[in-house]
Amino acid sequence: MSARGAGRADTVIVGGGIAGVALAYYLARGGAEDVVLVERDQLGGASTAASFSGVRQQFSTRLEIELSKRGLRFWKTCAEEFDWPCPFAQTGYLLITSRPETMGRLEQSAELQRELGAGPVQILGPDAVRAVSPWLATEGLAGGAYTPEDGRVTATDGVAALAKGARGLGVEIRQWWPVSGIERGRGGYRVIGALGTLDARRVVVAAGIWSPALLEPLGAQVDVSPLALHYALTAPALAGETVPLTIDFDTGFCVEREGPALAVSMLLSGTPPDYGPQQMLEDWFATAQRLAPTLVDPGISHLLTGQADEVSDGHPNAGRLEDELWVLAGFAGHGVMHGPPVAELLAATMLGSPDPALDLGFCDPLRVPGPVPDNEWMVAQRRYGGGG
Repeated sequence: MSARGAGRADTVIVGGGIAGVALAYYLARGGAEDVVLVERDQLGGASTAASFSGVRQQFSTRLEIELSKRGLRFWKTCAEEFDWPCPFAQTGYLLITSRPETMGRLEQSAELQRELGAGPVQILGPDAVRAVSPWLATEGLAGGAYTPEDGRVTATDGVAALAKGARGLGVEIRQWWPVSGIERGRGGYRVIGALGTLDARRVVVAAGIWSPALLEPLGAQVDVSPLALHYALTAPALAGETVPLTIDFDTGFCVEREGPALAVSMLLSGTPPDYGPQQMLEDWFATAQRLAPTLVDPGISHLLTGQADEVSDGHPNAGRLEDELWVLAGFAGHGVMHGPPVAELLAATMLGSPDPALDLGFCDPLRVPGPVPDNEWMVAQRRYGGGG
């Protein structure tokens, strides 16, 4: 099949982030043939590459905890499974709060995590938080929750591993193949790109923030919107120290290790249109004066902005929209962690053998959009100007 001009495939996946590439792999592993994946840029070059790439088990519902366990297992076995370098930095994950009521919710969530076999999870008082992260100022802290076996990865390592596995199973992957539209056609759909067209029986749109624009002309509405993620890289800092990926649930203050340096951010949603990386950094430094004064001194080497595909209720869209038109988008910043397991669930559903242990109905793209349920409070980022 030529990369230019017209062509045909049984399944076309539009979007080469980690979720789309994982779907291509799991479809082919399950027996699907004639699968083509097209990506507008290079694989994993958009939201996936911009992710903090943290992998944590700390969530507050059975669903999110199960997805996190599966995501952690994917990343810890990735190198062996695909014979591809995919190091896992087991730095741990530390969630902190100054609010007793939030501390109580962390304790309740930890009980559920233990019940479901996640963790180990440790509930820490202020002194124990300081022992894990000596650079934190713990005066006024209520405490934290710590999972030492969690950590972070380089997201594009996983994308490359999955792409290798998919190609080995016969998937054709086309990079720098932008799609301008999708039309209904005889016996399926036509995917229209700058380099040609592809007719397919089945199409999956896994294009992140670009998914709604591709689906709306077909009358399909999906709850996906762009969320700007601003972060900064410091000069080398905390030499020789293990730095857990640390999030203050009250403010969105976030710190993680990035080589010899640190990546820092304020994890916020609902920011005004003019809220940019400079404002984020000002907010981060103001918070660091209280939470981590020793981190105020290292200089900033880079300011960066990425885009995540946000959804109202915190659940991705993964399912059928009509006939053989499917969608896989809207991971709300958790795509590196949850993209591979959700893609595996979707592939099984598409192939007629859904996972009996985990119903994908929670990701139904035809559901009515709504706010994040209260019991899933650990999914959402802190609202700008709002509570924790």
